[in-house]
Amino acid sequence: ECAQCHNHPFDKWSQMQFYQMAAYTYNVDTQDYYGGSLEDVRELLRERESELRAKFKEPQRPRRDRKMSDAEWARLEKEYRDQAAKVRKEYETARQAMRQEQRNYQEAMTDVRNTMRYTAVDMRNRNLTLPHDYQYSDAKPRSTVQASVMMGHECATQPGETPLQAYARWMTSKDNPRFTSVIASRLWKKAFGLALIEPLDELMDTSTPMIPELQTHLEGLMKSLDYDMKAYLRVVFNTSAYQRQVTREEVPPGVAYHFTGPLLRRMTAEQMWDSFVTLINPNPDMPNLRLREDAEQRILQAKKNADGVDALSVEEALRGIKLSAAVYDKNRERTEAAQKLYLEARIRHKELQDEADSLKAGPERDALLVKVADAKKKSDDLRRQVNDIQNEGRRTSTQEIIVAGHKKLYEVTTGKPWQPVSKAVKDSTDGSEPAMMASDTMMMAYGVRAERVTIPGYDRPELSKDERKAREDAMREEFSEEARFYGLAEKELRDYFRSRETQNRTYVRAAEEQSPAPRGHPLRDFGQSDRETIENANYDASVPQSLFMMNGSLLPNILHRHSQLMLTINKAQYPDDKVEAAYMALLARKPTSKEMETWNKAADAGLDKIEDLVYALLNTQQFIFIQ
Repeated sequence: ECAQCHNHPFDKWSQMQFYQMAAYTYNVDTQDYYGGSLEDVRELLRERESELRAKFKEPQRPRRDRKMSDAEWARLEKEYRDQAAKVRKEYETARQAMRQEQRNYQEAMTDVRNTMRYTAVDMRNRNLTLPHDYQYSDAKPRSTVQASVMMGHECATQPGETPLQAYARWMTSKDNPRFTSVIASRLWKKAFGLALIEPLDELMDTSTPMIPELQTHLEGLMKSLDYDMKAYLRVVFNTSAYQRQVTREEVPPGVAYHFTGPLLRRMTAEQMWDSFVTLINPNPDMPNLRLREDAEQRILQAKKNADGVDALSVEEALRGIKLSAAVYDKNRERTEAAQKLYLEARIRHKELQDEADSLKAGPERDALLVKVADAKKKSDDLRRQVNDIQNEGRRTSTQEIIVAGHKKLYEVTTGKPWQPVSKAVKDSTDGSEPAMMASDTMMMAYGVRAERVTIPGYDRPELSKDERKAREDAMREEFSEEARFYGLAEKELRDYFRSRETQNRTYVRAAEEQSPAPRGHPLRDFGQSDRETIENANYDASVPQSLFMMNGSLLPNILHRHSQLMLTINKAQYPDDKVEAAYMALLARKPTSKEMETWNKAADAGLDKIEDLVYALLNTQQFIFIQ
């Protein structure tokens, strides 16, 4: 990072080397999509702007010969300046009109790109240049940088290979010593909480492992396993060093640690969530097929959008963009006027609410609260009106570009013209609905409803009635088997099945959840990375975490009679067995004699419910930390 702005002050890397390395990936764009037809439209708009500039040619500046008088020269100069100013003014007027038109085009194109953002890799044709303030003698500021690696063997591009592919091959090669060293150290740190070379993200030529022989062995092990990370971790997790008791003392920077055991660490957010899930869901590893299918369909939908837009010709894409741009242009003043009214109504609602909060209970406050409710209703109505106006442009973009692309893609994929369901059924030989065709059902596209076109290979075929019933029956049979194991009565099965359906839908392992989880989810509260930067997870304690553990929404589900924990506890026959079951489920060990004595004293003081014990154990450091 230092070398991005200047030569590294504490290492050998120069700013030039940083830019040469960055040149390999500079053309890669993963945050936006501007490929296929959209890029063709952009190129066409650039050509039109160039054509517009060519139409307004400035007059040629007059030349003064020796025989020309001062008055004549002044007249010619004035005519030239007036004519040039007129041409420039006309060009600027035409350019501004075109720019305004293209701004509306950009809104329509943004609507389309938003459905594919972060889902496609685009290679942009651009060259990396040095910054304007580059201060070293090996190159001039703003000069183009040629890609080159800063260490190891040469990164040679093979026939049929792009420079980016050659760079990826060089980066992951066994001949790249840094790659093997870093990946072996990262996985070791994942297991033990500390790498052999610290800090891991500042690896230098002078960096010395705490145990050089072990580092060499781990690098050799990684190569021998052909970089199979699961196999590598299997070896590490089965070492006696990993299975020893944790080290509770913090290892100061610069002090060698001899790995007598892992370091004491709090569970990650994902481990915390999985621990809660296993306390609630009796079978947390039961596949959540609907969740997986929805995730798969979202991926297919992004590909379908990209391939559909690319299937349009530049004329077809531009036609849809123009129609959408016209709606945006028409609604611009309406949007601004509605937003102004909404802002005024929102301010008025807050003023009335503040005034009501300042009054004591009584008739005057009650009358004012009626006005507050009316003001809130007006504010909400105006907000919906703003959204409806803004969605008009999005609906047009979706229908005229995305859906139009889907229909074109359907024709390309199937070799048949697209037709609505009613027409397809009418034209079928037996009157039955074709197995795979365009559907007149609706899809959601970034907040607006749009016509859905079903395409083979881009949409999962819907399950038949018999298939859905078979899936439901199989799930019910698994639930029934669980109920028999826990000894539930026949009359409880209906409630148990309902609870299990909710658990199986809501409480799934972190690996099944979207990453990052939505804001407000326990995963985020406990420090899950937002994935904006590398290594961005947070392991620090916080007030929201404490409040969540003490009285969060998860506790009632853990204490529900059909949770894994309470089913296990209630299956135990005697009180001491129930206590033992709680300890085994929460801390993976039996209670000590002292802990049993403490529990009995607490029971004598009124804390005699097993829920009290569960609440206490959940909030212990033993539950939160990996020992």
